[in-house]
Parts: sequence; C-alpha cells; structure tokens
Amino acid sequence: MPTPPAPRSILLVDDEPSFRELVALMLEQGGHRVTVAGDGREGGKCLALQTFDLVITDVLMPEHDGLEFITVLRRSHPGLRVIAMTGGGHLSAAKYLRMARGLGARSLLEKPFTQEALLAAVESALAGEAKPPAP
Repeated sequence: MPTPPAPRSILLVDDEPSFRELVALMLEQGGHRVTVAGDGREGGKCLALQTFDLVITDVLMPEHDGLEFITVLRRSHPGLRVIAMTGGGHLSAAKYLRMARGLGARSLLEKPFTQEALLAAVESALAGEAKPPAP
C-alpha cells in the first residue's frame, strides 16, 4: 500500500461560508491541516501569524478579492504556492482563472469541482506542476 503524502498546511480563502466549510472538509479528509479566511484581508492576517505550504483562494470576493490577494502574495511571499478557484462572475470563469494564472497561481479550479479534482490540484501545486483549468 503506498504511503499517503505528508499533511500540508493550507490556507483556504473564500467568502461563502458553506462552500468554505465543504472545501475545508474535503482537504482535511485528504489529510491536510486547514485554516480558513473569509477574504484576502483576513487571509493576510493569517499569513502574518502562521506559515502555510499552500494557499487556495477564490478569485471573486467582496472587499479584498482573490486577484488582489494573489498580487499581494507574490510580493510578500514570492515562493508560496497558490491555487485560484472561481465560479465565474461578469466575465467567464476561464477569463478570471487566466488572470489568476498571469498573477502567479500554479493551479486553477473552476467551481463546482470534485474532491478528487481538488486533491489532484493540491498535489500538483505542491509538486511544482501547473495544471490547466478543469473543463
């Protein structure tokens, strides 16, 4: 039986509480330690207090959105790996995700996604590989 990967510390940033709880549960079931934040400002406060292996952030959030958050992360934590996720908005989800990739997101997830897709994106981002957006 293969050895499961070592648990990683993940910061999950999303403004929708029920979705945030669901994704945190999927990550915890995958063996990871998860800290949650409701927007980029709250995520920044978490980063000031703790070290993370990975950040997963929604792109579209009120106040301090994911694109702003990724931009700040690139300056303050240039080596920190980031996964961007979105369900779309005024532009298509693919356009938002392309913008996030341009800002430095390693992997991209289009909502809704499965636990398998989430955990595959996490492993890919942590391994240093970039995955295209899910169809």
